[in-house]
Amino acid sequence: MKEFFKNSLPYFKRYLPIHILATLFGLFRMVIVLATPQVVALLVDRVINPLLGAEPAQSASVFSFLIDGFPPDDYVRIFWTLAIVLLVFAVAFFVCFYLKWNLAHYFSLKSERKMRTDALNKVNSASSELLAKYSAGDLILITTKDPSAIRDMYIGTAQFILDNLFYIVVSVILLWRIHFVLLFAPLAGSIAIAVLCIAYQKRIGKHYECVWRDSSSLSTTVQESVYGIRTVVSFSKEEERRKIFGGANEKLLQTNLNGAKIFGKRELITQIIRAAVLVLEVALGIYLGIRGIISAGSFMAMTGYIGMLLWQIASFLFNINGAQKNVVSAKRFFGFLNEKDEAAERYGADIPSARPHISFKDVCVKNGEVYALDHISLDLPYGKKLGVMGRTGSGKTLLVKVMQGLAEAHEGEVYLDEKPVHAYDRNELARAYSYAMQNVFLFSNTIAANIALYDPDADREQIERAGALAEVNEFAARFPEGYGTTIGEKGFGLSGGQKQRISIARALFKNARILIFDDVTSALDLETEQKIFRNLEAECGEKTLILVTHRATALKECDEIVFLEEGRITERGTFEHLMAQNGNFAEIYRRQVNEIACAEGKHEE
Repeated sequence: MKEFFKNSLPYFKRYLPIHILATLFGLFRMVIVLATPQVVALLVDRVINPLLGAEPAQSASVFSFLIDGFPPDDYVRIFWTLAIVLLVFAVAFFVCFYLKWNLAHYFSLKSERKMRTDALNKVNSASSELLAKYSAGDLILITTKDPSAIRDMYIGTAQFILDNLFYIVVSVILLWRIHFVLLFAPLAGSIAIAVLCIAYQKRIGKHYECVWRDSSSLSTTVQESVYGIRTVVSFSKEEERRKIFGGANEKLLQTNLNGAKIFGKRELITQIIRAAVLVLEVALGIYLGIRGIISAGSFMAMTGYIGMLLWQIASFLFNINGAQKNVVSAKRFFGFLNEKDEAAERYGADIPSARPHISFKDVCVKNGEVYALDHISLDLPYGKKLGVMGRTGSGKTLLVKVMQGLAEAHEGEVYLDEKPVHAYDRNELARAYSYAMQNVFLFSNTIAANIALYDPDADREQIERAGALAEVNEFAARFPEGYGTTIGEKGFGLSGGQKQRISIARALFKNARILIFDDVTSALDLETEQKIFRNLEAECGEKTLILVTHRATALKECDEIVFLEEGRITERGTFEHLMAQNGNFAEIYRRQVNEIACAEGKHEE
């Protein structure tokens, strides 16, 4: 609990006076609840019983001073005095209730927003090494549900626990004022419930951890099913995905059912203890009443206090469990937020030059014990055009990610202007690159907004110029709203080739000094691909250009081409040099040329 408040208090410290005020309103509400039976006791002893023929009794109520000096038989004045007090209590109760919840909720929502923002910023700035430790479901829960659970501690759980303790302490004092014997049964019951709470504490904490784990797994499964819906449908794998979802859903169900068993057993024992205490207390009250030790009004007050006291004890137990849930959420949230990101911390504050020179010196990246990149050395002076080829899984994408700091080298070093890449500020480093990724992600927004991701305030002329270079105009013009057409999440409603063209336009719009296109024309027809590459050559000018592709025909104009196999550069040189070597590149190039010729021949026929 100490760690919980140590980590979370900075988010709520600014509004702490408001939370204290809300807590005071809650405690005042409990004072009203506790005071009400005292007024009722006076009504019974000084109005109701006398009207039924009994003698007015001396009441133990703390509000006896309100009617001191009234004639004992002036029942009307006594009744209206006490009725007005009860009415004032009722109004004050609802005013306190309203102020408590509105103040607490309004200001705590701002703290929750700040926590969510910090979590998302951590996700955005985290290195790939850190993010690899968490599933998508983990990160979704950390950025959405956990801040709500932490906030709940401040606006609900902690305040409820204070209310419970306040009521228990004051009601014990008031019961003692009626008669000290009435304290024995509640004390024994409280000890029994406290022992029960301690006995179940560890099991309940473990249950909440399991619920979070299985909720994360289910969330990841749902996310994959939704994002991959096209693939699922095209391969007729709906039933398989339903089974995977059903398995994750069933596991979460069983976890919750196991929790229900734990809570059910504990609640059953709690109810037995409460019933036993209530029966014993009522029996004691009847005995004291028969002996004339307490009045009928005091008996009424006693039954009200004991019933509420037992409920408050059970509520205290419930809120302690809620606190455990809040603490588990905080442990995950701040565990992620405060986790040391060694890869990200390696970066400095330098800014890349206007003409960055990239070089790889004996760079290696390991995947377990296997080299995913194996002793790579490259030199890319500013303005060089580099082509990267290789079969699937050869390390092409990993190479360009290491270049940008999106993946870390385990051996060797990547340099920018003769400085290790880690000497640079990560944000400034990212600005130096325009990266069109192999896996295209488009947001639920307009075509124009997706292209202008780097600068949402850019004018339409800049956006459409980038779109024209990437041949987006060709299909955007067919939509009624053109570039203002809204596309669905992940580009739903567009073909693969259309999404790739928007991705290329987005990279060109950024207008960075280094352009990287990672197999972004695989879904395009040859004619469109050739148009885009011609546009790239014209647009690139003196900028550094890295083309990663499976199509050897696209790399003819590159200054250097490297061919990767199992993370190693096995061939490198100009197009003419590689063709003269007659290796894998030349073989692939000739085969692709023949395929193109055959396709064109069939088209002519």
